[in-house]
Amino acid sequence: MSPAARTARAERSALEGLDAIEAAQVRRCARTLLRRPLLRADGTEGDALPAVRRYSDRLQALFAHYLGYRLAVEPTFARLYKTGRTPDGVRGAHKANGAAFTPRAYAYLCLVLAELTGTSGQVLLSGLVDQVRAAGAEAGLDLGGGIVDRRALVAALRHLIDLGVLSETDGSVGPWAEDAGREALLTVDVELLGHLVAAPLGRLEGPAQLAAGGAPGAGEDVRYAVRRRLVEDPVVLNGDLTADQRDWLRTRLRQESELLEELLGLHLEVRAEGVLAVDPDGYLSDLLYPGHGTLSRIALLTADAVLRDGGPDGGDDGDGADGAPGGGRVPVSYARLEEAAADIVARYPKAWSKEAVRDTARLARSVAQTLVQAGLARVGTAPDGSERVELSPAAARYRPRPDGPEGDGDEDEAPTEGARPAPAGPGEGQESLFAVADDAP
Repeated sequence: MSPAARTARAERSALEGLDAIEAAQVRRCARTLLRRPLLRADGTEGDALPAVRRYSDRLQALFAHYLGYRLAVEPTFARLYKTGRTPDGVRGAHKANGAAFTPRAYAYLCLVLAELTGTSGQVLLSGLVDQVRAAGAEAGLDLGGGIVDRRALVAALRHLIDLGVLSETDGSVGPWAEDAGREALLTVDVELLGHLVAAPLGRLEGPAQLAAGGAPGAGEDVRYAVRRRLVEDPVVLNGDLTADQRDWLRTRLRQESELLEELLGLHLEVRAEGVLAVDPDGYLSDLLYPGHGTLSRIALLTADAVLRDGGPDGGDDGDGADGAPGGGRVPVSYARLEEAAADIVARYPKAWSKEAVRDTARLARSVAQTLVQAGLARVGTAPDGSERVELSPAAARYRPRPDGPEGDGDEDEAPTEGARPAPAGPGEGQESLFAVADDAP
């Protein structure tokens, strides 16, 4: 048997010999782990853990052979190590109120993890705080004891509680932020703590090494790199792939489409600018786009306005990886985004939250962030060195249309219902993602 044939057989071995019901169970477990890489029995979707344990050998083979990921399955949790690929538009940790972690909160999170390592089952909050401050001072960090620092430390502790690493056995960490005299007894899940960090930090020199901690070995980098992009960043533009990656994907479109659907239930669509892995159930994304809030709706309309005129900053911005075409991205300045967003706000004055649209410059930045998080844009650099937004051609899949009859002109209702072009499979028409007819339904 040739190496290629052995590889293909290994990739399908996860489902080999299973009937349709069992194969569907394995597929469901794999999708659950992709969505929730840390799956706890007492956490969200914890009811899937018994099936994960039942099919652990199959799932470990699936992730190892298809994506090069490692899966650890324990009695009370499962941990999928998705290292070696940093998805585009990564969203970091958030506080209980939805605000993103500050650099200070991340620093405290790292210090807490370091101090918890090697501890016994329980710790007092006061003792942990003293250890964290001592470790920060030893690392040369300027940590204070004021309200800002206490809130950042509480955010880090709350995050670990949400992950299941810590539990509040007696008292709560929340009140400590306002009153440093409060006490609490915390229980540490030592086994889960040991699986939390994706790579052994002591042997790494920086974030880049951590991100590449699970990078594929020699001879496997192209296969795993492309598949990880398809699964983690469903829109994969040709210009973002190296020459070897583009050639590999071009020659294996049919096989990869079949594998993607068989193992993970995703459908591959081929377009002139690249490929998309579409999840018909919408389960694998934790972000709804377009959403129903002011910011999401304005982002949808702003992107459409810019794409319709091609953007005053020009069209395709030239070469991508290894001299490949830029993939049809439209570079747009923040000034143009602000102009388009302000026009939309003025056209539908009663449709938006007043606070959200009060500052149009801030609104433009928020629009850009929304599009980046949805995987429809990236932040780049213009030839003059200024920062700009580069819209993906996939943004054209979301063409807004009025909720009511065309031409109503109701200033209370902005046309924000997305319309998408018909899907195309491997080998079919390869229509453009970007050029959607103006009269599309």
